[in-house]
Parts: sequence; C-alpha cells; structure tokens
Amino acid sequence: MPAIIPTATYLTPQTVASYQSIDDVPYILQAMETVMVYIDSNGNIFHLNGPQAGQEGVYFYENLQGEQHLPFEQVTIESAWMWGSIIQRQDYQCHKINFRVFIGGPAMNNITYRMSEERWWAGQDEVNGGWFGQFTRFSGWRWLQVWPEKTVTTTQKRDPVAYDNNGAIWDVQWLAPLPNYGKPALISNPWLASAAGPPDKNGFYHGVIAMPNRGDLKGYVRYLINGAGTAIVQDNNSTNMVTLPQLFTADGQGLCDTDPLHKTLVAENDPFDVGFYNTLSASGILSFFLTGQPAAASEAWWLRGYVRFIYSVAPNSVVQLHVMHNNPNAQIVAQLPQRYKRGR
Repeated sequence: MPAIIPTATYLTPQTVASYQSIDDVPYILQAMETVMVYIDSNGNIFHLNGPQAGQEGVYFYENLQGEQHLPFEQVTIESAWMWGSIIQRQDYQCHKINFRVFIGGPAMNNITYRMSEERWWAGQDEVNGGWFGQFTRFSGWRWLQVWPEKTVTTTQKRDPVAYDNNGAIWDVQWLAPLPNYGKPALISNPWLASAAGPPDKNGFYHGVIAMPNRGDLKGYVRYLINGAGTAIVQDNNSTNMVTLPQLFTADGQGLCDTDPLHKTLVAENDPFDVGFYNTLSASGILSFFLTGQPAAASEAWWLRGYVRFIYSVAPNSVVQLHVMHNNPNAQIVAQLPQRYKRGR
C-alpha cells in the first residue's frame, strides 16, 4: 500500500496540513526515489539507495543485479522427432542478489570509517541473515530475507584509509532461500462463536471471514484457533471443509497453517521434539494405525488426526472463508501472507 506522508518530529501537524501538493513536502519525505534498506539481525538499518543513501556510511555503488524479479527457469522437453519443444514446468530457484557496496565517504575520518565498516560487516551474519526491503510510492514496502552467499573476496588495491581516502568498494552476494518478496500477513478481526447465532443440529456455530490476497502470487491461509473443542475450516478458495483434531484446554491456542511447506498443526503447549518424544510419537502413530484408537490428550495436537489442505487463494482476489466450531466461546482469526514476484 503506498505510504502516507509521515509526521516527523520536526514537523508539526499544522505544517503537514499546509502542504498542497507532493512538491511542498521536503524532498527526503517525498519518497519519489526507489528506497532500499537492509536490516541486520541486530536491528541495525542501512539505507543503501534513495534520498538517505549512505546515512550510515554504506550505500549501493554502480552495480546491482538480481534484486527485482522472481527467479525461475522454464524446463522444456525436446527430441529429434519434435518440432521445437514443449514447456514441461517452471522451476523456481534460490533468489540471488549481486551488488557492489561503497563503505565510507568524503566526510569521514579514520575512526568513523572504521566504525561504519565494522557495523556493516557485523550485520552480514551467515547464520542469522537479515532483511532487504524496497519501497516505492506505488508498491509500498516489500521484504526479502537474505543471507551472505559466501565470503567476500574483492581485491583491494590499497589500504582503505590510505591518503585519508577512508573508503572501500566491495562486491557482495546475497541469497534468499524463499525467493519471493512479501509483506506482513493481513489479519482478520476475530470471529466469535458467541456472536454467530444458534448452533446447527450437530452443535457447530458457523461464520464467514473475508480475506484479501493483494499479492501477485497465490497464498495460503493460517487459522489461529482459541477455544477447546473441534473446529472445521475451509481449505482456502474451495468448497472443501477440513475437520481439525480436537483441541483441549491444556493445549492452549492452536495454529493451523494451510501452506504445504509449513507444519500444518501447532498447539501453544505442544511437547518439545526431543529424541525420547520422537520415539514415543512414532510408537503412538503405529498404535493409532493398528488399533484405530484416538490419540491421548497429552500428545501433540498434530498427532491426533491427519489433515490435508490442497487448495490456495488466487492472486489479487478476496476469499470468503467458512469456519465452524462447537465451542460457544471459541474465537478464530485468519491470517493471509502477502507474496509478490517482484521487489517493486
């Protein structure tokens, strides 16, 4: 969503109200340039492009490759007896970004350069990674989680502080295992069973939650369920209803994630997956299939029954999610992550 002009500490509401057009706003707040930032795992921000580029002593320098588009490759079938080829599928690869960064600046002395350099490289953590964000007034903020791909080995011709230059140029490679950009998930208002009217003949209360997918990639709904009992939820944009295993009071809240790449069922108080519990769970699953007896309430929520979701929410659409619960005090909240092919 395009940004609204922020009210900074040095602007009064009266000053903001006096602006008649975007040209009246201070340039740094107009956000007409493409803004690119990096936030490391310690919460430090680096303005790499835009009107505040270099504010922390680091900015993009000349070359930037791979930051914009979703990486994919067409896989084709060809043979000597075919005219041309047939597209078999699309493979989506790891997102890789190559760029040149400048550390330093003409206003820096030896100490401030060293501080900027240390702060930047400390944020290039190969274990924890960081977040790369892009902003335009058209697309708003979009984010990609990135890690350093390998050790930076750019040749340096001389000491960065030689002749009081206090600057260095480095070639850096990032990778993002999850290749798409994203925005924070949209979250619905809680659906309250107590406000849904009388239950049906089976004791279930019914409701509908509207969720928009503003992204240009398909999405998968998450359901946050609060209340002991049995919930029945819609499989994304379909008429298929999925009955979830019974949730007990001792479990706390439950999260049902319909994304096939994520764990489907997680309860707030599920036991930890230590080695002993793995063995115990395996024997419990075997007992379940051999005897057909339901799992005990003391076991993890996901062990109490098999559920499967096979549908998704189409890009740029709104889905009406039908939800049901047999607890009159239950609440259900829907979340839908917003995913995008491009950074802007």
